[in-house]
Amino acid sequence: MPAASNIHSMLARLLPERIAPAPSRPGQRHRLFAGIGLPSQPALAGERFGLIHRLDEAVDMHAVYADLCRQALLGNVAVLNDLGWIWLNGKYWRGDTVLAGHLLRMAALQGNAAAWFNLGQQHYFGKGVDISYANAAEYYRHAFERGLLHAAAALGDLYEEEVCDGDQDWQVDPPQAYQWFLRGAQRGETRCRFEVGYRLLHGLYVEPDTKAALYWLELAAATGVMQAAEELAVHFSRRDAARYLGWRDQAIQLGSTLALTMKLEDQIQP
Repeated sequence: MPAASNIHSMLARLLPERIAPAPSRPGQRHRLFAGIGLPSQPALAGERFGLIHRLDEAVDMHAVYADLCRQALLGNVAVLNDLGWIWLNGKYWRGDTVLAGHLLRMAALQGNAAAWFNLGQQHYFGKGVDISYANAAEYYRHAFERGLLHAAAALGDLYEEEVCDGDQDWQVDPPQAYQWFLRGAQRGETRCRFEVGYRLLHGLYVEPDTKAALYWLELAAATGVMQAAEELAVHFSRRDAARYLGWRDQAIQLGSTLALTMKLEDQIQP
């Protein structure tokens, strides 16, 4: 029997006929984990037709579930990941971490990058499995290799994790963290660009390089990373008045209270 037929047969047995509503008064653990993981196609700013919008606006969640099941059984691997993601975080119907793990692994083995990332999240947070940063790192790497650039930021964070949850052996490795941030930055991941610029500017685990730092920070700020605009404003505040004002005001537009405080202080200075 072909592998696709095996997966289809297994999936048909795994998917329940009905879903249980999410708790009306979620507990602390549910609130903690409700936002983890990613659907296959996260909604863009202003998007009104993505999965999250569809789930948020659903009048009949069972009808939405039935449609997602139909698409998954027809071979839509992205929807298979989405079903696993929903069961993993339990926001839209009652979570089932064991079922989530099965569905995510099935989607991951068929090449879905978001599913690999979600498996990493499951092992990082210990949702239905033992917490394992080593497993999380492996799954994040698979996600990055398949094009999910955000996984590089997750790996950078992981290698700087100083306090491990659970009883495990994990080696903090800031130079390795920097390399993952750099790989993400080189591929266009916006937060990674900020992390690289910040480290180069302040010489954290790398030789300081102001020119390169400003390059990465300006790329990050230009794509809406507020912290990058703040760093640029602080850097230029005593060096270049015009560039300082430009980045200060951009940081304010991005919601920075630090930059707003800087502007107020500028206004009261003689």
